[in-house]
Amino acid sequence: MEYLISRINWKMMELFAAEDPAQIAHTQSVHDYTRVLAARSGCAERRIALLELAAILHDIGCPASRAKYGDSKPPHQEEEGARIVAEWLRECPELNDDEKKFIEEAVGSHHQFEAAKRLGFEPLFEADLAVNLLEGYYPRERAGELCEKLVTTAAGRELFHLLFGCCSECAEAETDRQG
Repeated sequence: MEYLISRINWKMMELFAAEDPAQIAHTQSVHDYTRVLAARSGCAERRIALLELAAILHDIGCPASRAKYGDSKPPHQEEEGARIVAEWLRECPELNDDEKKFIEEAVGSHHQFEAAKRLGFEPLFEADLAVNLLEGYYPRERAGELCEKLVTTAAGRELFHLLFGCCSECAEAETDRQG
């Protein structure tokens, strides 16, 4: 799977280099945080790899959305992203049909809290939320509110505590560990 992850990652960098090189850094950050959150949450290696692939591909629909709709608003990029991912993954014999469907559905709903819980891609959802906060997509002063409402994993809450000093549960847990 490591080779597939590297191959897809490079293909994404090529796609974004032509249109929006800053998107490469966003994608790499979401990928890294997703991998860490999935591992800290105890996900199996294969599941971590699938989450990594979904993280790398999560914004694949942005260029097509901008071309088709003039924007990359979440519903547009998710729709375009799911379609493109389905095409790209056809060429991946390393993945079975259920795994391809999971990645396609995660990309096609990666901004949707309920879908993240239902499909089990919380590490990706929480990683993208954290990176969007870091990049100013949402005001940082909303970090605590967003964490309380939308971050459900212990690892995600710990990450938000580290990055933004919020999520009181994590702060209390950290204090308990040190005390």
